[in-house]
Amino acid sequence: MLITPDWNFPRAPPPQAVLDRRWQWHIMLCILGATFVLRLIGLDIAGALLSGLMLCFGVIMVRDWMQDLAKYALVYAVLCSLNFFFDILPLITELGGRMSRTVENTDSDGTAEVGMINTPFFDVSKGLMYNAQSMSILLSPIAMGLGICLSLSAHNDIQRLSDPPPGIDAEALSVAFPLQLPQAMAAEGWIGGSSSGGHGARSRAGARETDGRFTGVSHKLCDH
Repeated sequence: MLITPDWNFPRAPPPQAVLDRRWQWHIMLCILGATFVLRLIGLDIAGALLSGLMLCFGVIMVRDWMQDLAKYALVYAVLCSLNFFFDILPLITELGGRMSRTVENTDSDGTAEVGMINTPFFDVSKGLMYNAQSMSILLSPIAMGLGICLSLSAHNDIQRLSDPPPGIDAEALSVAFPLQLPQAMAAEGWIGGSSSGGHGARSRAGARETDGRFTGVSHKLCDH
């Protein structure tokens, strides 16, 4: 399912394995930012708007030590996949040369013949706008591919450390081992999970202990 329980994840830092790849997210965002600027220079307004939206979405996930990454990782992976598909097609077709229009034989009555010529992918003689468009065509699939890999790996790591093993009741396990379970989660790299998990487990264990206490009226036994 596309809309998963990820939306119900609390706002907390992801596992340490995900935080260790934070620099890769920064590289992906830098490439997206460069693509956004190049598309503006090349007057590709629609492409620049799309790159800007993906850049803002990525910044939201990476900020505050990736505390919102668990909610949006899978959705971001799907969006990157769609963008990658539509960006890789122009790159494949135009990498060997771009087709450009030429106007020839303009008559006095205003009629003209329009021809198509094959130009190199990068050509200094074509000016800044042409080469900015070529560079944006090259960089956008790279950024989207990085986004797919990073988002899916982060989603898998978060799911692996948040879901209990099959056949195990997580609540019963936390009551039986109120101290060991948070420590095991912290050892796996779940940052901030030890304190909150331990408090919740101890509170549930205390609630179970108070259920068995005597709550009636006490009476003093007389000595005979």
